[in-house]
Amino acid sequence: MIDPVVFLLVFIRVSLILMFIPMFGSPMIPWIVKAGFSLLLSICILSSMNVNIETLSNGMLFLSIISDFVVALSIGIIARFIFDGIQLAGEFISYEMGFTVVNIIDPLSNVQVSLLSQLKQLIAILVFFGINAHYLLIKVIFESFKYIPLGKPVFSEGVFENIIKLSSKIFLLGFRLSVPVIITMFIVNIALGIMNKVMPQLNIFILSFPIYIGLGLLIMGIFMPFFVRLIKESIDFMIAEIYRNIQLMGV
Repeated sequence: MIDPVVFLLVFIRVSLILMFIPMFGSPMIPWIVKAGFSLLLSICILSSMNVNIETLSNGMLFLSIISDFVVALSIGIIARFIFDGIQLAGEFISYEMGFTVVNIIDPLSNVQVSLLSQLKQLIAILVFFGINAHYLLIKVIFESFKYIPLGKPVFSEGVFENIIKLSSKIFLLGFRLSVPVIITMFIVNIALGIMNKVMPQLNIFILSFPIYIGLGLLIMGIFMPFFVRLIKESIDFMIAEIYRNIQLMGV
């Protein structure tokens, strides 16, 4: 017989984690699908684990909910770092190619992003599901109950320090993904500057737009295998850091 209180606590943690993970928490996914998936995962978790909360007071139960919120938030933030870094790379490339005024609504975050940022995000999502990283995130949810039992406080100073350190990876990933286009545009700017001095009758400003766009798209196509491999490595790193954070919270 399933204890309703235990089920509710498990359901709250699972729902919060799914809500904070960018792919599962997207506004594009209907709320009934999210609720149904959370319910299914909660039943699977309860059927495979032994939870005893008889010794927990009402105050500890409330603390358990707060701890679940912290666990879900930490997992969601780390997952968000990788996708924000990929989006930042698209912003860098868009700036170099003159695409900064071409913005669309990002369905994951519901904010305006550049066209190339959205392209990078879609590639990242395809790679994410292509390497079965969603299975690993579901496994993380199961493992969180192993390392952080219900009712256990997780307010560890090391967790927040680790998240702050990981935030620097956003800019590093964004730069690594955009560096081929940035270097190419730098060389093109030097070449156009020389042409402007040699042939001042040419309208370099008008000529530069198709050159920037054409070369930028060409370099993105040539280095696409590099982009995909780097995104895969970043997702693997994200999963490893999520596991590490859960272990830190469980200490």
